[in-house]
Amino acid sequence: MVVGEDGGMLTGAERGEASALEPLERFKAPGTTADVTTRTHAVAFRPRARLVSVLGEHLISDQAVGLVELVKNAYDADATDVTVELSNLADPGTALVVVEDNGVGMTLDDLVGKWLSPAVDHKERKKHRAERTPRGRLPIGEKGVGRFAVHHLGRRLRLVTRAAGSDEICLDVDWDRFDASDTFLDGLSLTAVERSPEVFMGELTGTRLEIRSSRGPWNEKLVRKVHRTLKRLQSPVSEVADFRVGLVCPDYSELQDIDPTDILDRAHYEFRVLVDADGGCDYEYTCRHPAVASRSRSGTESLLALSGDELAGRTPDCGPFWVNLYVWDRSSNFIQTSGVSRRELDAHCGVSLFRDGLRALPYGEPGDDWLFLDQERIQAPAERVGNNQVIGLVLVDQTTNLQLRDKTNREGLIENQAFQDLRTLVRSVVRLFTSHWRRDRPTGGTKQRPVTAADGVRAARALASAIEKTARDDVPVRWSPSPARPSEAEGADQKHIPELAAVLTQRQAVSELVNELDGVSTDLQERQRRRDIMRQLAATGLAAERVVHEFGRQVGAAMTHLQQLESVARGDDRTRDMLRAVAVSLRTLRNEFRVLAPYESVGRADRVRSTSVADAVRLALLLNQHNLDAAGIHVLVEGDDFEVRSRPAAVVQILDNLLHNASYWAVLGEAADQRIVVHLRPTERRVLVVDSGPGVHPEMGEQLFQPFSTLKVGGTGLGLFISAELARSLGCTLRLADKTEQQGELGGAAFVLGFPHEERSDKEYPVE
Repeated sequence: MVVGEDGGMLTGAERGEASALEPLERFKAPGTTADVTTRTHAVAFRPRARLVSVLGEHLISDQAVGLVELVKNAYDADATDVTVELSNLADPGTALVVVEDNGVGMTLDDLVGKWLSPAVDHKERKKHRAERTPRGRLPIGEKGVGRFAVHHLGRRLRLVTRAAGSDEICLDVDWDRFDASDTFLDGLSLTAVERSPEVFMGELTGTRLEIRSSRGPWNEKLVRKVHRTLKRLQSPVSEVADFRVGLVCPDYSELQDIDPTDILDRAHYEFRVLVDADGGCDYEYTCRHPAVASRSRSGTESLLALSGDELAGRTPDCGPFWVNLYVWDRSSNFIQTSGVSRRELDAHCGVSLFRDGLRALPYGEPGDDWLFLDQERIQAPAERVGNNQVIGLVLVDQTTNLQLRDKTNREGLIENQAFQDLRTLVRSVVRLFTSHWRRDRPTGGTKQRPVTAADGVRAARALASAIEKTARDDVPVRWSPSPARPSEAEGADQKHIPELAAVLTQRQAVSELVNELDGVSTDLQERQRRRDIMRQLAATGLAAERVVHEFGRQVGAAMTHLQQLESVARGDDRTRDMLRAVAVSLRTLRNEFRVLAPYESVGRADRVRSTSVADAVRLALLLNQHNLDAAGIHVLVEGDDFEVRSRPAAVVQILDNLLHNASYWAVLGEAADQRIVVHLRPTERRVLVVDSGPGVHPEMGEQLFQPFSTLKVGGTGLGLFISAELARSLGCTLRLADKTEQQGELGGAAFVLGFPHEERSDKEYPVE
């Protein structure tokens, strides 16, 4: 007896031949003398017919993705032309979708053994064997589930296909039959008809899919998405030479042109990169911005150094690839000067991924931020490029990137190590481009603007004072002292709100303007004072965060030992050992609290006084001790101590940040051992911090101390900016060392903290 899912017996026909009883076996259970009788049954998975409906609904997200899958099938069939026709779209019942290609077509064996066999792996096997079609193509598909796109597009299908030397085959499919929950998939038979050619006449071959009874309404928004998706299907720089896609849509004839975009040559900036299998790259950079001088650069760079710790010490798994970036300044005057409209740029912007010249969705689609460009731009709008500024092309050759594989739902690639490495390297390419772009971008349009807000206020006040000298009393000026406030009543009609205005003479108006500017100047000074306080608090928080982490770790260790002590008898040697371990932990905690001492009071207690530079270095090293020990970095402090008149906490904060950065980059260098050297130079009144890391990229030298400028993965880009601002408030200087100051022993980054030679009085130092 074989029991079904509902608890009833299955008939022989229902359970099939595979469920026949096997011979009885007798054996003795271990530890007993009784015989135990068993029966074995051969069972197998037997999918219900509705599995086709489930897969069609969930593997294909929308009509645009479904059509792209069918076009890619035509590419795999070695077609040179494929036409997508959408007609009668107003009514889902009469809507017709036709996809026709001139590929190799299918024989009856192909239809049964491949198209009607979901998850068949013949394409994947061809890909791994590097078996190409007569036109030299490797298959794009590999999962064997693309035919479910047909199910997603409509309820009725007529498939007509013809292979060379064969008759035409016609297959009609009513997908609604597969919705029945009580029918097994192998219980539904389809009828394939072999006939004399009616569609593919003469020597023609290919496949035609006619899909009717649309599952959803077709509106303009959806057709525009199909248009955009097909228009961006092929790479505009490595278009497949012998593969053309056409769109026929009488309902929206203006959307039938899907030729690749021709706006790339009008980009303000162009960046072309060839990335090799080891993470190195050759690049060419061109600036064609209408407001700045044109220039070009080329060079070779290691992207591993720009990738932070994501690729430290290993070769990327993704293989070689190309990246082309085309970037625009979206200011209205500049974009119009280049002959590009915002709408045109919006239709193509984003960074897309192409394999063998055909695009992999959804990368580069609106809302897809797979490189985190928009996420980073929110944090620093002026220092990053966003998806709406760039048309990016990542071009991958399948033969050298076999580990980049499709997800089953056709929405992107499996996020394995190869994909993660690809994304990391593309992000490094964007960082390299950004280092050039920051140098060339116009900072103030076509005219020079004030450097700071304070400069602007001073210039405006000077202009107002000059106007005041010739202002007249007989010229009226209508002026609103404050914006008109809406009525407190909800839903008040804004048109009936009276404007609060006064009529002044020109002389009175200029006088009011001067008063307003004086108020703005005072407000700016107050904002600057608060900003200075926030800088010091932010630096304190960065340092305290690491201390608190170490504090928690040591407390945890102490608590673990104390819990063990409770279960150990007194006088035991083991107890003595654990007591010693607790003592060590407590001593470590005591040292951590000593490190926090300079940070106890921000502003009031930490006044200018004589400060030992060597002591400040020791405290900064203690702050970073955990990171240094974990990374196995050897630190050497050279030179003699000297004292400066300064705020101790601020000096420690600056050195702490320099050492923290050095500990991050030291492990990423190519040196056999990781080292940091701190040079104390009392004669020059300088401290030099050098690491064994990869050094600072030349293009980033001018950007290091700007806010939000960073090459660290996940870095905030605030550490060096805060440190430089603190140094300035102390009358010190913080800068990148030149080659003559590095002494050449490590070759990494080197920073110089310089103290003033002439001591200033305490009043000269700002005290927050």
